[in-house]
Amino acid sequence: MDESLKRKNVLDLQFQKYLTISSTSIIIAFTYLIGVSIAFFTKQIKMNNFIDIGILFIISVLVLGICFTLFFNALFHLRNIPEVVKEI
Repeated sequence: MDESLKRKNVLDLQFQKYLTISSTSIIIAFTYLIGVSIAFFTKQIKMNNFIDIGILFIISVLVLGICFTLFFNALFHLRNIPEVVKEI
Protein backbone atom coordinates (compact mmCIF):
# COMPACT_ATOMS: atom_id res chain seq x y z
CA MET A 1 0.00 0.00 0.00
CA ASP A 2 1.05 3.52 -0.66
CA GLU A 3 2.13 5.62 2.33
CA SER A 4 -0.37 8.41 1.59
CA LEU A 5 -3.18 5.87 1.34
CA LYS A 6 -2.28 4.50 4.76
CA ARG A 7 -2.29 8.00 6.23
CA LYS A 8 -5.69 8.73 4.69
CA ASN A 9 -7.08 5.51 6.14
CA VAL A 10 -5.77 6.45 9.59
CA LEU A 11 -7.30 9.91 9.24
CA ASP A 12 -10.59 8.32 8.20
CA LEU A 13 -10.55 6.20 11.36
CA GLN A 14 -9.81 9.28 13.46
CA PHE A 15 -12.64 11.16 11.76
CA GLN A 16 -15.06 8.34 12.52
CA LYS A 17 -13.88 8.16 16.14
CA TYR A 18 -14.36 11.88 16.77
CA LEU A 19 -17.68 11.91 14.93
CA THR A 20 -18.91 9.06 17.14
CA ILE A 21 -17.71 10.83 20.30
CA SER A 22 -19.41 14.09 19.37
CA SER A 23 -22.73 12.52 18.42
CA THR A 24 -22.78 10.26 21.48
CA SER A 25 -22.03 13.13 23.86
CA ILE A 26 -24.88 15.20 22.40
CA ILE A 27 -27.27 12.24 22.68
CA ILE A 28 -26.30 11.67 26.33
CA ALA A 29 -26.72 15.38 27.16
CA PHE A 30 -30.17 15.63 25.57
CA THR A 31 -31.30 12.35 27.15
CA TYR A 32 -30.20 13.64 30.55
CA LEU A 33 -32.02 16.94 30.06
CA ILE A 34 -35.19 15.19 28.93
CA GLY A 35 -35.01 12.82 31.91
CA VAL A 36 -34.62 15.68 34.38
CA SER A 37 -37.47 17.57 32.69
CA ILE A 38 -39.76 14.56 32.95
CA ALA A 39 -38.79 14.14 36.62
CA PHE A 40 -39.75 17.78 37.30
CA PHE A 41 -43.06 17.52 35.43
CA THR A 42 -44.07 14.31 37.20
CA LYS A 43 -43.10 15.81 40.58
CA GLN A 44 -40.39 13.22 41.22
CA ILE A 45 -38.05 16.12 42.03
CA LYS A 46 -39.54 18.76 44.28
CA MET A 47 -38.35 22.35 43.96
CA ASN A 48 -38.89 23.19 47.64
CA ASN A 49 -36.07 21.02 49.04
CA PHE A 50 -32.79 22.93 48.78
CA ILE A 51 -30.57 19.87 49.36
CA ASP A 52 -32.16 17.87 46.55
CA ILE A 53 -31.86 20.77 44.13
CA GLY A 54 -28.23 21.31 45.16
CA ILE A 55 -27.38 17.65 44.57
CA LEU A 56 -29.21 17.75 41.23
CA PHE A 57 -27.28 20.88 40.26
CA ILE A 58 -23.92 19.29 41.09
CA ILE A 59 -24.75 16.09 39.19
CA SER A 60 -26.07 18.11 36.25
CA VAL A 61 -22.92 20.23 36.08
CA LEU A 62 -20.78 17.09 36.13
CA VAL A 63 -22.76 15.19 33.49
CA LEU A 64 -23.30 18.12 31.14
CA GLY A 65 -19.77 19.42 31.68
CA ILE A 66 -18.26 16.10 30.67
CA CYS A 67 -20.59 15.81 27.67
CA PHE A 68 -19.86 19.29 26.37
CA THR A 69 -16.12 18.96 27.01
CA LEU A 70 -16.05 15.77 24.95
CA PHE A 71 -18.20 17.37 22.25
CA PHE A 72 -16.05 20.49 21.85
CA ASN A 73 -12.83 18.48 22.00
CA ALA A 74 -14.10 16.18 19.22
CA LEU A 75 -15.31 19.19 17.24
CA PHE A 76 -11.85 20.75 17.48
CA HIS A 77 -10.27 17.57 16.13
CA LEU A 78 -12.88 17.27 13.37
CA ARG A 79 -12.03 20.77 12.16
CA ASN A 80 -8.32 19.92 11.99
CA ILE A 81 -8.70 16.75 9.92
CA PRO A 82 -9.45 18.45 6.54
CA GLU A 83 -6.31 20.56 6.93
CA VAL A 84 -4.24 17.43 7.50
CA VAL A 85 -5.82 15.74 4.48
CA LYS A 86 -4.82 18.69 2.30
CA GLU A 87 -1.20 18.22 3.38
CA ILE A 88 -1.25 14.61 2.20
